[in-house]
Amino acid sequence: MVKKGQNANTKGVSVVICDRQPLFRLGLRLAIEQMGNLCIVGEAEDFGELLDIFDRVVPQILVMDMTVARSESFQLLRHLKVRFPSVKVVLTVPKSVNPIELAGAIQVGVAACLFRDSPPNLVRMALQSVMSGKPWIQREFAEHIIQVLNSLPISDEPIRSLTEKERQVLILLAKGMTNKEIAKYLGVSLQTVKTHVSRILQKLRVRSRAEAARYTLALLRSSFDGERTATLIRHR
Repeated sequence: MVKKGQNANTKGVSVVICDRQPLFRLGLRLAIEQMGNLCIVGEAEDFGELLDIFDRVVPQILVMDMTVARSESFQLLRHLKVRFPSVKVVLTVPKSVNPIELAGAIQVGVAACLFRDSPPNLVRMALQSVMSGKPWIQREFAEHIIQVLNSLPISDEPIRSLTEKERQVLILLAKGMTNKEIAKYLGVSLQTVKTHVSRILQKLRVRSRAEAARYTLALLRSSFDGERTATLIRHR
């Protein structure tokens, strides 16, 4: 029996799937198991079942449906991350995702985001990136986050002074990517990224990448309407 708070003795990276749709869970399980170095140690339909699993085994990766993750305006997921900080959360997101909700998920600290209808090769890329300790996000999501930045109040003039490319770089910077990783992700040179970062710091009037990241996440947080924490986690 696995002790509470410990990982199961598996032959690969341990994964738990949390999704309300049984057929989607089945398809995801088959896709993940074909990767060879991953092992499914549990499946859940909602947060209640998920916490029951975490009482028995803490996986290395949690693949979670956006509709479950956004319960209580992501407060349940936020507290799950506080209790189990080592777990890397991979979010599966519908094409109709609200940009502000996506920003809320990123602010909570998910390790990867991909569309629910993504092909198996993208699922593999996302999980491999997370396993290596690097964040992963589909290119299309950058447009969603930019929509949030564009919708900020007009008083947020520093953000509005950035070009679209600078905003893309800022988003990835806030996600924790290095200049080299940003350059590879955007398909530009390292020097181009350095130039963008320098201009971003100047326009935001901050002294470091860390300050720029905190500034951005604070804006995203202010645009996201949080709610009270559910008793489901508070009383466990």
